[in-house]
Amino acid sequence: MAQLTGSLRVFRVQEVLGLVARKPGRWRLDLAGEHPAYIGVHDGSVICASPDTTRQDLARRLVIEGAVGTTSLARALREAGDEGVVAFLKDADLIDPDMLPVVTRAHIVSTLAGLTHWHQGAFEAQLVQSLPDDVDVAFFKDAAAAEIYTLLRRWRVAVDYLGGDTTVIAAHPGTVPVHLRGLHALIDGRRTITELMVVSGHGPVGTVVDLAELVEAGCAAPVVAGSQAVEQQLAMLSVLEQAPATPSNPAPVHLAVINGGASADDSQEADPAEEGEQDLLTVILRGVRGV
Repeated sequence: MAQLTGSLRVFRVQEVLGLVARKPGRWRLDLAGEHPAYIGVHDGSVICASPDTTRQDLARRLVIEGAVGTTSLARALREAGDEGVVAFLKDADLIDPDMLPVVTRAHIVSTLAGLTHWHQGAFEAQLVQSLPDDVDVAFFKDAAAAEIYTLLRRWRVAVDYLGGDTTVIAAHPGTVPVHLRGLHALIDGRRTITELMVVSGHGPVGTVVDLAELVEAGCAAPVVAGSQAVEQQLAMLSVLEQAPATPSNPAPVHLAVINGGASADDSQEADPAEEGEQDLLTVILRGVRGV
C-alpha cells in the first residue's frame, strides 16, 4: 500500500524526496511513464539510490572503472538473485573494496540529481522489503544534499556548453582526470552524449557534467551536433561513390553574357510547366539577373 501519493503539479520532486528522506526505510518511487526509482534511508544517511534498475547503472560504473573482472561479472549475472548484481559481487568479495564506496557515493549523488528532472505526472511512494544496489555504503544526508546541489549547478552550465544530448564527443590528446578514466575510455568520436549516458551509468546529470569536465581538461571535444550525424556523413559519401563517372569528354558549356536590368519579357512570370523543363543553371542565373 502506498504511503505517499500525489502529483508533481502540486509537489516538486525535491519536496517528495525530502518527505521520503525524513522517514527511515526502503522506498520505491513510481512516476507515471518512468521506471521506478529506489531510495534507502537509515540513521540520517542515504544507503542506496537507483534510478532505473533495468540499466544496472551502478554495475556499469564499477565495470568501466575496472573494479570488477570479466569472470566475476559473468558469474554475478548468472547467479545473482533479488539482491541485485552489485550486492552479489560485494557479498562474494568480487569487487575492489577501495573503489566500491567511492563509486557508490558518486552513483547516489548522480541518481538523486537525475530524479529532479521529474517535472510532471502522478507519483507514488511506498515502503518495500529490499533494495537493489544496497551495498552497505552510507552517505550522510546533508553531505549528499550539498553534493547534489553542486552537481546541479554545474549541470546548468555544462548542458549549454556541450550543446545538447545529441552532441557527439570525440577523444582528444590530454591528461585524463583519474576519476573519469572509465568514462573517457568509452569516447570514440561516434557516440552522442545520450549514448554515453546509457552505456556509462553516469546518469543524465552526471554524464553531462563529467563530459564537460573532460572537455575543460583538454582530453575530449564536442565535434558534431545532431542525431546520427556521423552516419549521415557516411551515407553522403556512399552516394558519391555510387554516382556515375564523369564523362572523359564532357560537352562544352556555353554561358551567354547576362546584361544588367530586366527586360519587358522578364517581367512576365514563366509558365510552371516550362520552368520545370529548364535546366538548373538557367534557374540559378535567373535569380542573379541584374547583378
